[in-house]
Amino acid sequence: MSAEFTLRPAPSEVVRRDWRLPLVAAGVWAGALAGLYGTVATGTLTALACLTLVLAGLKRQRGLTAAIATAAFGGVLGAGVTTVHVAARDHPGLAALTEAETSGEAELVLHTVPKPSTRRPDMVTATARLRAFTADDVAVEGNWQVLIVASGEEWRQATAGQRLTAPAVLREADPGRLTAAIVSARGPPELDGRPAFAHRFAAHVRERLATAVAGVPQPEAGLIPALAVGDTSMMDAELAADFRSTGLVHLVVVSGYHLSLVVGAVLAVALALRAGPRARVLAGTLAAAAIVVVAGPQPSVLRAAVMAGVTLLALAVGRPRAAMPALATAVLVVVLADPDMAAQAGFALSVAACVGLLLLAFRWAKPLEHRGWPPSVALAVTIPLATQVAVTPLLVGLGSGVSLVSVPVNLLAALVAAPVVMLSVGAAAAAAVWLPAGEVAAQLAALPARWLIWLARNGAEVPGAMLPVPGGIWWGLASAGALAVVIGAARVRALRRPLLAVLVAAGLGAVPACLLTGGPPSGWVVTMCDVGQGDALVLPAGDAVVVVDVGPEPAAVDACLEALEVDRIALLVLSHFHIDHTAGIGGVLEGREVAAILAPPPGEARYGFELVEERAGAVPVLEAVPGEVFEFGQTRLEVLGPPSELLSGTRSDPNNNSVAVRAEVAGTSVLLTGDVELEGQQALLRSGAALDVDVLKVPHHGSAFQVREFLEASGPAVALVGVGKGNEYGHPDPGPLGLLEEAGALVFRTDEEGRITVVRNGNRFEVTTEG
Repeated sequence: MSAEFTLRPAPSEVVRRDWRLPLVAAGVWAGALAGLYGTVATGTLTALACLTLVLAGLKRQRGLTAAIATAAFGGVLGAGVTTVHVAARDHPGLAALTEAETSGEAELVLHTVPKPSTRRPDMVTATARLRAFTADDVAVEGNWQVLIVASGEEWRQATAGQRLTAPAVLREADPGRLTAAIVSARGPPELDGRPAFAHRFAAHVRERLATAVAGVPQPEAGLIPALAVGDTSMMDAELAADFRSTGLVHLVVVSGYHLSLVVGAVLAVALALRAGPRARVLAGTLAAAAIVVVAGPQPSVLRAAVMAGVTLLALAVGRPRAAMPALATAVLVVVLADPDMAAQAGFALSVAACVGLLLLAFRWAKPLEHRGWPPSVALAVTIPLATQVAVTPLLVGLGSGVSLVSVPVNLLAALVAAPVVMLSVGAAAAAAVWLPAGEVAAQLAALPARWLIWLARNGAEVPGAMLPVPGGIWWGLASAGALAVVIGAARVRALRRPLLAVLVAAGLGAVPACLLTGGPPSGWVVTMCDVGQGDALVLPAGDAVVVVDVGPEPAAVDACLEALEVDRIALLVLSHFHIDHTAGIGGVLEGREVAAILAPPPGEARYGFELVEERAGAVPVLEAVPGEVFEFGQTRLEVLGPPSELLSGTRSDPNNNSVAVRAEVAGTSVLLTGDVELEGQQALLRSGAALDVDVLKVPHHGSAFQVREFLEASGPAVALVGVGKGNEYGHPDPGPLGLLEEAGALVFRTDEEGRITVVRNGNRFEVTTEG
């Protein structure tokens, strides 16, 4: 007698191969994006269109139609929920106030801790809920998400959850987010009551950890809070840039890696104490909750917390772990709870890295294990490679460049990553309870932290470490397609060796290109570096260069000077001490000889002045005097401003008292104007200085504060604008650029063209860009 039967797959296999949750999550994400970038009407139409697809596929259990209907169901949820938020965001009363840039008093509840702005460290930013705004003749009440931009030490003392009132101006926010307005504070906050216990607990842990690391030398002292709770406020700006360029930034942003280490350690202790399933789940939940509260609502934290919650729930009910459904659930829950997450690049990169880990890393590790590699070693190799592959299309789409050293650096970092994170978290936990214990843990964490610092710094200095690539959605999709072709070809046995040979040859061929290319072209006149929202220009000066302003970030100006092969600076001119012109000074001074610095009096811009004073060390600082002349080879610089009697009472005295210089480079004239505005330009016109030039650095990033007669007097053939993409100031204004173009000038902008180099070839100017 015989019988036929079919073995049912293991439950874990059924869960693993069920793609319904990922499809719903993808639909929720897409629907939320459609809602964010539209209006209430378009969001409603999107939800109705998705509902139609759901109804059309109800009778289909499998195939493409069923998959589309499943994703469309998520689209209904995402678009519907987001449309409700958009309706609240677009409140007509608040919209009228932001459009008119109304001044008044704002009642707010802080959502995040005020942190130094990445563009201007003298200012702080924070997200908050705007509960009410009162102006002279109107008042509105609600619960809107806003972005606060403020300055002053009083704001740095506030913490998340704090209710406060402050004088402010409402401005329009960028589209595509749930932020209803930008609240530009015009004075210190008036605190109202105490934050909730959770927020006070988070502030306590952060403060005690900052005290515990006070005895640790820098930069380790700034790195430990970042590794422990994602607090980068004490981290050196240059080191933070190195962590980004080498792909180590995930270690200083609390993510699933941190939660898995901490929750895993807590569960291991609970298991050793013979705790039952419920007790283990409770212990793990408390550990995860503590990290979320202290680290704050960052995208990676929220995603990781939901994934941890799903895993702990599976443990509680005795079900097997399903990683991909857990990730899909995390995306679904986080986006529905806060649709704004759908438009955040950090959230997208975090999810992409997890997808690469789940779909590629473990699969790629198996062939290595079959060849005798220990599983831990195999995964140490495949995890950074898989996550880099997964995030590359997004990085290309965002125009962030691709790190060529990320994989080897992360492989080497894995030697100490887990111990240093656990020691840093331990220092935070111990310091919160007993400060001396936290100080000891911080000293221990500093030892492996030095290895990470060494890796980041040396990895960032590798020539060609960051590969600049064209940005945009089409380049991102093209890179995704190319990577898919390579991965698919690698799965074909006959193509593996030829493909490997091609990749190795391409890598080896890139080495001399990275090492030997660079340097300025023949006939070079001036280069405007792409440093984001800021200025940094370089002119030839014999066997050295003249650098005018250094931008807001050390890494950006350093990369520009590396490309021009600059190792000696005859004169560093700082037009004024605002952060977007001075904060990158570390990138200029690092490893280069600087003969002198030329600058105006600091005026109100004390933060930038103190930063320069600290970094300059023994480099002499000269005060700019009108009429003074500097000559370096075929380059001659004449100081035109600021005036002998400094301007005061203007819209911005530091801007109007910028150092302005006229340069003659081998017969080509260049006017460098800093951020002079109306009064500063009028002073230059009154001075009688020769303003007509071949190349003009447009004042103040092309803002609206321009004097028509000044632009006409300069009459340049080429106009350069240093400006960052999507900056919050609305630079450049189309009016001044239109005037220059009407007069026959060719206008080039760093936000569109990247680094800009002007070359003179006989009587012709040639402009090359590297955007």
